[in-house]
Amino acid sequence: MKNKRFKTIVLLAVLACCALPVSADQQNDRPIAWADLPADARSTLAPMADRWDKMKPRQQHRLLRKVGNKKFKQNADRWNKLSPEERERIKQSHGRFKELPPEKRKALRQKWDSMSDAERRDASKARRALSHYPPKQRHRLLEELRRLPPEQRRAKLEQLRKAGQKNKK
Repeated sequence: MKNKRFKTIVLLAVLACCALPVSADQQNDRPIAWADLPADARSTLAPMADRWDKMKPRQQHRLLRKVGNKKFKQNADRWNKLSPEERERIKQSHGRFKELPPEKRKALRQKWDSMSDAERRDASKARRALSHYPPKQRHRLLEELRRLPPEQRRAKLEQLRKAGQKNKK
């Protein structure tokens, strides 16, 4: 008798566990109205306000869960502080990356992942230093920089950065 009751309880527990993911998925199938978001979430997600209603409900729920993440908030704040030109440049760059074949994107990701922190900082500095050059010239300069030893590369980057600052003035 005890054995049969135990089996029944275990079976009900297993069924309940199987039903939980289905219930959770149904929660994510309902869209969230922008007005229903908490105030802090609206301020963090403000750059997405105009397209919020066009997003899939799952995407809305995923973003709402991320709002509490400290790094997500920092990135959102940084995005909000960018000028419209910088935002557009980033969007175009992201678009170019998305247009690359999957194997090329994978190779670029692997290259980035294999870089040390110092190499990543150098790469970021190079992008910033060359951001004011037209794309073809920037590409040529990047290729030239890649061929230089690290010390010469840093010196050349500093030279390019200073030239860029003079051109902006």
